Amino acid sequence: MENTAKSIESADRELFDNIAHSYVQKDLKPYCRIARRLRLERTLKNIPRPMRALLEGGCGAGFSADYLKGEYIQFVGLDYSQGLIDYAERYNGGKNVLFVCKNITDYTSAEQFDVIFMIGVLHHIPDPAEVLQHLKRLLKPAGVLVVNEPQRGNPLIGLLRRARKFIDPKYSADQVEFSAAEVEDLFRRCGYAVSSFPQGVFSTPLAETRLLPDFVGFPLAVLFKYLDPIVEIMVNLPVLRRVAWNIVVEARLGPREGTPEN
Repeated sequence: MENTAKSIESADRELFDNIAHSYVQKDLKPYCRIARRLRLERTLKNIPRPMRALLEGGCGAGFSADYLKGEYIQFVGLDYSQGLIDYAERYNGGKNVLFVCKNITDYTSAEQFDVIFMIGVLHHIPDPAEVLQHLKRLLKPAGVLVVNEPQRGNPLIGLLRRARKFIDPKYSADQVEFSAAEVEDLFRRCGYAVSSFPQGVFSTPLAETRLLPDFVGFPLAVLFKYLDPIVEIMVNLPVLRRVAWNIVVEARLGPREGTPEN
């Protein structure tokens, strides 16, 4: 089991090293950039600013440090792809920003973080429970761990994701899709208190693909920037939650992990 997990991680790391140049283009293409920034902002919408010490697991090319500029005091980005970390340092390095090439389970720090977040990362990890347990050591007692994950439930979305696995050689196939209940249960079994909400209805495909010409993609991204937050309120009803592409979980340490109940 351990060897299998390491084999999957190694293959995924090699994939992202190989596609690093292509991957970074998403955040450089104007309409993708709007959609990706919107996803980040909506993921962290409930977190008070400034976020002080902020850690991103699976930071990719590190554009979160740019999108959130002025909203944190310290930013640390982790990714196990050296290719992506090289781009992160090139495009998004700066004062109070640190990028580290390391597997998140191997990362240690003398300082704890107020906010830890991961966007589209947990489903790449062979043993997500191990990661969630490890992050407890990095999270301040009153801190919050936020993850944005693709959710299973909408048949159309599931079909589009499966199709992409077959037609896009740069798409990682070793990943799973959680239902909202499954990802919440995963956090609870690891000792977290959780709440969740749906994220992304129209804008998500624009964050992940560069297929549209700019004269089409850019006005759509601007429209969805204002439309998606409104629609997300509507689909937060239990019967409609599966319409969204993603589920966001906000997790805090339970009472036994150092946070007393009020």
